[in-house]
Amino acid sequence: MKKLMAVAFVLLACSIGCKPAHPSKVVMDPSFEPNKVSGILLAPVISSIVEGEDPQRQSERIFNRTLADLLTERGDYRFISSEQFQGAVARGALGEKYAAFKERWGRKHELDPEFLRELKLELNVETLLIPHVYLWHKDEADYREGATSSVTQVGAALTLVDMGSGTILWEASDQNYKESVRSEDRSVVTSGGIDRRVGGVTGTGKDMYAAPPFEDVASMVLQSLVGALPPRAATK
Repeated sequence: MKKLMAVAFVLLACSIGCKPAHPSKVVMDPSFEPNKVSGILLAPVISSIVEGEDPQRQSERIFNRTLADLLTERGDYRFISSEQFQGAVARGALGEKYAAFKERWGRKHELDPEFLRELKLELNVETLLIPHVYLWHKDEADYREGATSSVTQVGAALTLVDMGSGTILWEASDQNYKESVRSEDRSVVTSGGIDRRVGGVTGTGKDMYAAPPFEDVASMVLQSLVGALPPRAATK
């Protein structure tokens, strides 16, 4: 009996403590002091997703919109929009350097200190927040198969950089997924000894068995990342 109770306790502890953490990784420079940050410039989202997997560049559009909305809820920091970032790039004729910066960051996770310093001069801001999407995938299962489920996966990182020195002050990364809604309360036909569900849409016409929208999973990931940004203490 005692052995059974011990096993039950281990299983319960694992069910509570073995769940994946969100964000999955957070790294902070010991010198980072949130209260010394006067403003944060938001860079447009950098996506490493190849065109074949994201031909409409949804990863960029959805992340830019969702991240901007979530940052407005953080009242402890002053965020400078990605539109102002793009305006500074245009004023400073930094288009080619910005393209190289995106390529280098997306492929190698390396910064270009010279580009950061020139951008800093245009806006007189100390820190830059770089959003990066590295996972953007849907696995669409055949709704007719009885033991299948469609899933949407998203992975991203936020990196806070000192624009003067090129030092990474804080970084968090996370990935998450969401499965399609399933219901077995449907009619099934048997053909050739294989059971198949006869429909994949609800009575309202919505396909509840398709992979969930990217917006839903992107929001889950970004809420985790934005929430992990260290808060600034209230000052009188």
